[in-house]
Amino acid sequence: MVKQAISQTYTYYSQGHPEGEVVEDAPLAGHAKAWTLGAYKHPTYPSPLNVRVGDAGIKIWMVVSWLQQSDGDRESLLQRYGQVLEPEDVDAALWHYGLNQDDIDQKISEESESA
Repeated sequence: MVKQAISQTYTYYSQGHPEGEVVEDAPLAGHAKAWTLGAYKHPTYPSPLNVRVGDAGIKIWMVVSWLQQSDGDRESLLQRYGQVLEPEDVDAALWHYGLNQDDIDQKISEESESA
């Protein structure tokens, strides 16, 4: 039996498409991209807390939190989470974080207080 990728609608965010690029009825192609499920077109955006990165779909706020816990050491981060993150995924997460820093910092603060 051949396993097939699930086709859904995704919105991808990148430096080349900061307002989002909607791709319908396609398998996830999240490598080196910030993305979310569903179709979002300017001026409607998803919560930055729901935007994910990479093929594993790790939420951007989590990548930023992990990087902060690693004292900004990307190599350390990739050694620990390299099975789900690639260097390009970290780049995409940091790019999106730069656009949504206040919301993401607030979420990280809330999570660290509840831990």
